[in-house]
Amino acid sequence: MLDEKNCHAQSFRMARDRLAQGNVQNLKLKLISERTTDGHIYNQPTVSEVAALIVGDVDYAPKRDIIMETQSGLLQRIDEFHLAYLAYQYPLLFPYGEDGYRDDVLHREKKTGRKKKRKKLTIREWLSFRLQTRPFEPMTILCSRRLFQQFLVDCFTMMEADRLSWLRKNQSKLRVSKYKNLNDNQSNDDGESSKQGKRVVLPSTFTGGKRYMDQLYFDGMAISSSVGFPDLFITFTCNPNWPEIQRFDGSKNLKAHDRPDIITRVFKIKFDQLLKDLTKNHILGKVIACKCIIMISLFISNLC
Repeated sequence: MLDEKNCHAQSFRMARDRLAQGNVQNLKLKLISERTTDGHIYNQPTVSEVAALIVGDVDYAPKRDIIMETQSGLLQRIDEFHLAYLAYQYPLLFPYGEDGYRDDVLHREKKTGRKKKRKKLTIREWLSFRLQTRPFEPMTILCSRRLFQQFLVDCFTMMEADRLSWLRKNQSKLRVSKYKNLNDNQSNDDGESSKQGKRVVLPSTFTGGKRYMDQLYFDGMAISSSVGFPDLFITFTCNPNWPEIQRFDGSKNLKAHDRPDIITRVFKIKFDQLLKDLTKNHILGKVIACKCIIMISLFISNLC
C-alpha cells in the first residue's frame, strides 16, 4: 500500500530506477520544503511536489531542503520542521505522505473586529488540530498505541525546539543586555573569554526553566511571609482507573496508557473542579491565599 500510495516511497523508487539504468556517477534526492498549494487544504501531494532528482554535484537547494546522497558516510541532521519530517518518521501514521507543519499557513479571517496578535499558525495549534477526534475522519494517530506515545514525545520536542528558537532569535526583545551577569561576562578580560559562546537567557515565563522554578518558589515564600505559613499542602494526582477514563478507553478497545491525552483532559477537568471547591465553594474554610505549582500540587492558607 505504501509503495502504491505514498509519494515518498514513490520518490525513492524513482531514484532506484534511475540508478538501475546506469550511467549515473552521483545521484542526489532532494526533498522540497516549499509548497505552492494552500496550507489550509490537506491535499494528497504528488511525487513531483515533494522530491526532485539531482545528477552530479550541482545543487541550488534552499537551506531547509533535505539532500539525500547515494554514498555519504556521514550522519545528517534532518530538520524537524521540514514538511516531510513526520511523513518519513511515521510512515504508518501518514500513509499518503501528508505534509507536516508549515509556518506559512495564515489564520482564517473572522469578522470579529479584533486584531489578532499572530497571523500565522503555530506548531502548537497545528498539533492540537491533528490530535482532535472527528466523526468523519479515521483515528489512525489516536489508536496507534505505543506509536502514538512516541508521536506525542516527538511533537513535544518540536514545540520546545520552536520556543527555544524564538527565544534565541529575539534576545533583544527580552532586554538581556540589562542583566548583570551578562555585563560581568562581557567585561571579563581573561584569555578564556574568546572561547566562550553566546549566552542565551531564558525568561521566567519559559516553563521548566530555572528562572521559572525560582519564580514559583519566591511567589510561595512571598505568600507565606504576607499571610503566614500554609495550613494545608494538597497534592492532587491522577488515577487511570477513574470511570470516565475506563469508559472511554473501553469503547475504543484501548488501555488507559494508550491515550495519555484523555488522561490529561480528565485530570485537568477534575483539578479545576477541586480548585473551585476550595477557593470559591470553601469546602475546607475560607481561603485567603493559594498558589498552584505546575498543575500538580497546591498549598493553601486557610482560615476556619
